[in-house]
Amino acid sequence: MLVGPVSGQVDTTGGQFYQPLYPNVTITRSVAFGAAPTSQGSPQTLLLDVYQPTGGPAAPRPLIILAHGGAFLFGSRSDYDVSELCQRFARLGYVTASIDYRLESFFTFSGSRSVVNAVHDMRAAVRFFRQDAATTNQYNINPSYVFVGGSSAGAITAVHVAYLDTEAELAGLNAPGVAPGLEGNSGNPGYSSSIRAAINLCGAIGNLSWLQTGDEPLVSLHGTADVVVPYGTGPTFTGDVVNGSGAIKTRADAVNLPNTLYTFRGAGHVPYNGTSVTQQAYMDTTFRVVRNFLRPLLGQAVTPPLPVTLTRFTATRQGQNALLNWETASEHNSQGFEVQVSADGITYRVLGFVNSQEGGGTPRRYRFLDSETGKAGTRYYRLRQVDNDGTDALYGPRAVGFGASATSITAYPNPFSQETTVVIGGVLPAEPAQVYVHDALGRQVLELQLPNGASHVPLPQLAALPAGIYTLTYKGAGLILTSKLMKDRP
Repeated sequence: MLVGPVSGQVDTTGGQFYQPLYPNVTITRSVAFGAAPTSQGSPQTLLLDVYQPTGGPAAPRPLIILAHGGAFLFGSRSDYDVSELCQRFARLGYVTASIDYRLESFFTFSGSRSVVNAVHDMRAAVRFFRQDAATTNQYNINPSYVFVGGSSAGAITAVHVAYLDTEAELAGLNAPGVAPGLEGNSGNPGYSSSIRAAINLCGAIGNLSWLQTGDEPLVSLHGTADVVVPYGTGPTFTGDVVNGSGAIKTRADAVNLPNTLYTFRGAGHVPYNGTSVTQQAYMDTTFRVVRNFLRPLLGQAVTPPLPVTLTRFTATRQGQNALLNWETASEHNSQGFEVQVSADGITYRVLGFVNSQEGGGTPRRYRFLDSETGKAGTRYYRLRQVDNDGTDALYGPRAVGFGASATSITAYPNPFSQETTVVIGGVLPAEPAQVYVHDALGRQVLELQLPNGASHVPLPQLAALPAGIYTLTYKGAGLILTSKLMKDRP
């Protein structure tokens, strides 16, 4: 349930907790926040990494605690998606932390136990920071503004921290071998583990009835084509039936629980987790949605309206040129749009500038033609909208191909027990490409040079691998694509 009336509202003036006012982040790694026995009975010290804005606000700052994904079987606090979000929010002024939690053994996996243990560990992390605030105050957090979240399994953990909040609900899980009670015994007893809101990135909840009127607010982002954690109600790879973000949204609305759901139409599991152009675009959206959801909860009555409401942005090839079109529903205090281009989706340069049209709240249409010569491969376009007061916002990117490019990597069958076949989608480049397979600990177990233009490549080498979760990676033509593999026992 929600904590009581929030005291000491956070000062959000001057763009704090909305603009990246603190470009440098101080990271303190491997901080011990608790300890507990694993599902195998071995003691485990629980560690977290703390991200603080260098030269950040002097007043106590809101805290975000994030947990990684990995099916409760693998993953760590240094995983790209959670560490990237920790850094981005620290640049806004938050204190952030990425935590480890106890993982299961593949051979003795229990879904209910994995969730309860992870919930106990995340609650211990919340108590760790509240204990610090009440004693040494090393991290200068505001204990009234603690948010928890995560990606995939980490999101499942955060959602259950928020809504698995009665002893009867906990008992209904019948989790074997877990510590008693909602709080567990992972460390820092005597301090509250209550939270202000939860962040759900491709997560789920075991029982929709656990969401009740008066519970904590929730922000969710999820892909409709997620086959790992369902968008609606369905089974995970373990066979456990859960309720994903779409089902959670329906229940939350029914009980008047404040919530936001951003749907990634047609996207699969954790589409923001990676460094490809597409994954970075999903990460940008994820960051903005969560940022805009949290800021009003810091004490500001409303989020200031955006100076520009962009309703459409397209980029299409016209011969050897690219035509950009965009439309706005309203504009206030807007100076114009800087058009940027990139060859790799990471480093951008300016192509030109289009001034804003007068008109205030009326729709406006814009176009820009990229007529540069010598285009090759894929070019990525984005817009930098600039206000009269100097603040800005980015839109895009949009990709236009002037050459060959792979677009996806999958495998079938998946899960598999013996052999599987890699399938590379899109227009394949003529130059060489490679496929790599890594195990759950990040160790490379296969490297394969692909024949030029090969789109279907059998991998009989994987038959000898032990059962488990693996990562499949394609590298070619400056592009990196990844996918998950699951090997069953023969």
